[in-house]
Amino acid sequence: MKKKFLFTTIIILLGICFSLNSCKEKDKNEIKITESQALKIAKRYGISGDNVEIFFKTYNYSKTSLGYQKGKRKLYYWDVSKKCNHCPFIQIDAVTGNVFSEGKYNYVY
Repeated sequence: MKKKFLFTTIIILLGICFSLNSCKEKDKNEIKITESQALKIAKRYGISGDNVEIFFKTYNYSKTSLGYQKGKRKLYYWDVSKKCNHCPFIQIDAVTGNVFSEGKYNYVY
């Protein structure tokens, strides 16, 4: 009886340890680019003034993607834009500070 209880307790503890380690979110210390730094980067791309929208987003790589195969599981980034016709938008990697996507809105009326 004692052996079964001990075995069950060990299995439960190992399960808890495994789940806590495998589900860890990215440490806040790894996210190096703050909101104010992202806005400074956006200013270089012509995104400044009133009506600037900034959102912190997360992208989960699919298991078949190249990023996932290289060991990346999530991409943390800032989405900065002014939502008006011909206004620019950018997406900034929150870890490296690199702009990986940029463009302009083009509304069709």
